[in-house]
Amino acid sequence: MTSPARSSRPDATPVTVSERRDEALPIHFFTIVLNGEPFIRYHERVLAELPFDWHWHVVEGVAALKHDTAWSVASGGKVLDSVHDQGRSNDGTSAYLDDLAARFPDRVTIHRKPPGEFWDGKRAMVNAPLPHIATPGLLWQIDADELWTAEQIRTVHALFQANPKRTAAYYWCDYFVGPERIIATRHNYAQNPQQEWLRTWRFEPGMSWAAHEPPVLVDAAGRDLARIDPFTQDEMEEAGVVFQHFAYVTEAQAAFKESYYGYKDARAHWRRLQEAAGPVLLRD
Repeated sequence: MTSPARSSRPDATPVTVSERRDEALPIHFFTIVLNGEPFIRYHERVLAELPFDWHWHVVEGVAALKHDTAWSVASGGKVLDSVHDQGRSNDGTSAYLDDLAARFPDRVTIHRKPPGEFWDGKRAMVNAPLPHIATPGLLWQIDADELWTAEQIRTVHALFQANPKRTAAYYWCDYFVGPERIIATRHNYAQNPQQEWLRTWRFEPGMSWAAHEPPVLVDAAGRDLARIDPFTQDEMEEAGVVFQHFAYVTEAQAAFKESYYGYKDARAHWRRLQEAAGPVLLRD
C-alpha cells in the first residue's frame, strides 16, 4: 500500500493536488478472459509483489462476435458450445476467479454477465470496470496469456510518475507461437509499431473505450490518449520492459482462435510449425 500523501516538500513548497495524486498513482489492472488456464494464475503472484496501491478487474465470459470483432464472422468465426458453460469458462477459470475474489475482496473485482448471457462484444467487456474506478491512476491491460514481471511493472510505474505528461505506453513483446517458437523479427506480424502493444494509459474517471481492436481510450473531449504523448516501444525496451506473450503456446489456443476468429486450418498449420526444423518464415 502507498504511504500517506505528503502535504509539502522539505523546502516547504506546497504540493499541488495533481502532484500529490501522482505520488500515489494507483494501478487499475484489467483482464478480459474466457478459459484462461494455465496462464491466469500467474498474475496473482506478480501483483502481490507490488509495493503500491493496485486493483485487478477481471471481466469473464464469452464476447459475442459484434462491433470490434464482427469482422471474424465473414471468415467463418463462431462461438462453439464446447468453449463455454452458460457463457462462462469451462476449464476451471471461473472457480479460480471466485476463490481469488474471496481471498482478496479489496483487491480483485470479477465482472460477469448472468449465466447464459454473452457480452455485447469485447468493447463492452473492457468498458465494464470503468464506472467502478473512482480514482485517477494508470489503467493497464493484462491479457491472461501476457506475462509481466513485478520489476517491469514497478519500472513503468516509476516512469509515469517521473513523466506526468506522458499519457500511454506501447511495448514490444516476446511473441510465442509454440512452446519453443518465438517471432524473432519486428515490424511484421504481432510486432507492428503503429498499434502493438498498447497496454498502459494514464486514466481519469469519466474516460471510456471507443474501441478495443486496437484499444482506443478517450477522455471527455474524445481525445485518444495514445495519440497525445505516449511512451514508445523502444523507450520501454531501453528501460528493460519487454513482456512475454504466450499467444499460441498450446494447441487449445490455436483451436479456439480457429473457430472464434475463423482462422482457417489454424490448428493444422500450428502443428506444422512445431515440426519445422530451424528458423522458418511464419507466413509459410
